Amino acid sequence: MKEKLSRITKLTSDLVEIRSETKNQVKVEEALDFVSSYLKDLNLTEVEFENNGVVSKLWVVPGQEFPLKILLCGHIDVVDANDDQYVPKIEDGIMYGRGTGDMKGHDAAMIIALKDYVEKGGSGSVGLLLTGDEEVGGLNGARFVLEQGISTELVFIPDGEFDFAIVESEKAPHHFHVKAIGPGGHASKAFMIDNPINRLLKVYHGMQAKYAVATKEKNWNSTFEMTTIKTGVNSENAIASEVDAWFSWRFPIEQFSFEEGVNDIVNLCEENGCRLITETIKDANGSVIEKAGHGGGEGCFTDLNDPAVKLWKDVTEGVLGRGIGKANMHGATDGRHFYNKGSKVLITSANSGGAHVEDGEWVDLQSLAQLSEAIERYLELVG
Repeated sequence: MKEKLSRITKLTSDLVEIRSETKNQVKVEEALDFVSSYLKDLNLTEVEFENNGVVSKLWVVPGQEFPLKILLCGHIDVVDANDDQYVPKIEDGIMYGRGTGDMKGHDAAMIIALKDYVEKGGSGSVGLLLTGDEEVGGLNGARFVLEQGISTELVFIPDGEFDFAIVESEKAPHHFHVKAIGPGGHASKAFMIDNPINRLLKVYHGMQAKYAVATKEKNWNSTFEMTTIKTGVNSENAIASEVDAWFSWRFPIEQFSFEEGVNDIVNLCEENGCRLITETIKDANGSVIEKAGHGGGEGCFTDLNDPAVKLWKDVTEGVLGRGIGKANMHGATDGRHFYNKGSKVLITSANSGGAHVEDGEWVDLQSLAQLSEAIERYLELVG
């Protein structure tokens, strides 16, 4: 384990130093090429994907067909940070820096596990996918790769802050854009003016009544929040003639369906003279479709009694020498894209925290070594 810890520390540090912010796909590709060089002696089958400027790479043990039995999946892109966050620092076994926990440290754990597995003679149905746009939804990364026919029975995603707990459910995210229009005018004549803000608020409050039910004590429930509002006026005396608002809806898929929420907001918009803005996109077949907002309304759910999940739990507990629990995830991962394609999704993480926080992102290096050891043992059993 000490030797594995040393290698993971070095690889994580090397990856963190590459400023692979999602907006900078040149650096994303540089990080992916670095991984290619690291794995070059294994003679893996390597495929590069590019869509709308987003780059991803897949490495597969030679001779395998899809669906794979297990696909290790991570993202190499990170959110923006100051320059000093790309100079990793280690204190008391904790590495600090952008991407240490989210998720280059976890990428390193998977890369080294795969390398050790293959070098010891492993030749099973195993692959590794690293994408370049998870931080902005993964539509041109993981989703695009899946649309090209890549498939797996189980996808393993070590992303989050769970200290080895297994994620049972991941909330589905979706974002709506609603517009309200009125005559506008001077606020002194408000009694004569149909203020579009008031109609838009009726839509908001109507959705909140049903979908904004999470509390600090009972947080595994739906949330629905207005995140941005624009009126186009800069005077406190003016009533806007046009108002745009954006809403973020996140919900457990075992509680609501995406279609239910869309129907509700469509009806509320019609009742209150508002318009739900749609986006025109192309599906996997190139057909043009309209969608109400963006985000997909896709989450994922993991059966903790599934044999593959129980085996992972047993392997991990053997490495750690302690039990591990379960967790729910309020954020989103690329797991939702795989779940939507019928794959089992296994989400967990090493001991990490501070994702997206300036000067605060970290990962426990020893826990990364333990995670990597567990992944390698798991591949030996299921690959």
